[in-house]
Amino acid sequence: MTTNEANPPTPPSPLRGEGEGPKKIRFAIGLRDFSKKKGGAERYLVDLCTRMASEDFEIHVYAEHWSDEIHGIHVHRIKTIRFPKSLRLLSFAVRATKEMEKENYDVTLGVGNTLKAHILQPHGGVHWAWFWRSLRAYDHPFLWVIKFLGRVLSPKQWIQGYIENAPYKKNGFYRIVAISDMVKQDVMRWYGVPEDRIVVIYNGVDTERFHPRNCQYREEIRRRHGIGNEFVVLFVSNNFRMKGLAQLIQALAKIKKEGSPPLKCLILGRGRKDPYVRLANKLGFSEELVFAGSTNEPEKYYGAAELLVHPAFYDAYSLTVLEALASGLPVITTASAGASGILRHREEGWVIRDLKDGEELRKAITYFLNEKRRHQAAHLAREKAKIYSEQANFNQMIAIFEETLRNRSMKMES
Repeated sequence: MTTNEANPPTPPSPLRGEGEGPKKIRFAIGLRDFSKKKGGAERYLVDLCTRMASEDFEIHVYAEHWSDEIHGIHVHRIKTIRFPKSLRLLSFAVRATKEMEKENYDVTLGVGNTLKAHILQPHGGVHWAWFWRSLRAYDHPFLWVIKFLGRVLSPKQWIQGYIENAPYKKNGFYRIVAISDMVKQDVMRWYGVPEDRIVVIYNGVDTERFHPRNCQYREEIRRRHGIGNEFVVLFVSNNFRMKGLAQLIQALAKIKKEGSPPLKCLILGRGRKDPYVRLANKLGFSEELVFAGSTNEPEKYYGAAELLVHPAFYDAYSLTVLEALASGLPVITTASAGASGILRHREEGWVIRDLKDGEELRKAITYFLNEKRRHQAAHLAREKAKIYSEQANFNQMIAIFEETLRNRSMKMES
């Protein structure tokens, strides 16, 4: 990995004529944190760039921070105004966009951090859709008002909205890649983009890393966290409130009172656990909660569970859902999670329409307590995940890049 202190010579563009050198596609992306440790979107984008570098693309990443040393990827440091957060976001967007434009790359990908790009792939979904839907996580009217006012008065929220809006307003993009059907509908609604300019490409999953054979780690993980032969419901998130942990605890507590088989709720991720411990104590479910923290081996935890529950108030996609499916786990999620678009209700999983209706979540979990249903769903889950492999996603993204190159070439010739 190299930085822009020693810029490599610019190779010939694939848009040049015959006899002018090798046709190597020069690709660039602006991403504040180029690290798999940051989150699901970053992990996906690091993997995408790594694959592209191995396929004879010349990859340039404009970043504020990075932690991955990857051969063939040129990382250019973008210096930002560190405080306040709003100016940090804006300064990165402005400076990264300017630097990328100067180099006249063949293809640029915008993921919500830059003001312009040839292809837009909003990994966080539409900012204003998130703004309103995520407020449903605050069920107390007073908390809702406080959170709403906090967002309205936050410069960060408006700057983030401005950065996202800029590429749509400039209308200089060739294609929008929506990471779910939900995001596609949101882009059409909030930005008035015609449907024919949007293609839906769901993120891919490593179907070898996340595989049913990871059940071999079942005993290892269960011993590590003091779990026996209980039925394990897995919850994976670094945002406990937004991904519905309180609603999950409430549903599981009801199921326990109804005389269900012994349960455990295994919680994987970072977050403030005290409010949820207090809630579980109040509901008589505290002994069933297991906070496992973060891990670099999430595949082992899928192998130790029977069911993934992801009751999100808003999630543009959620790689967690696809990782669980690839691991052979049925998945319960909500219509507000983009990944729900690939699920068939009561087959690979269950899609909850209204998370406020706690009865539906309780009913969904109870449905998969049945061993026969669960085993059938597990088989269907694995088959569904195979359709959304990393290789399939990569092939689709390359097709979009090639399409963009052709369109740019024709525009330049006309």
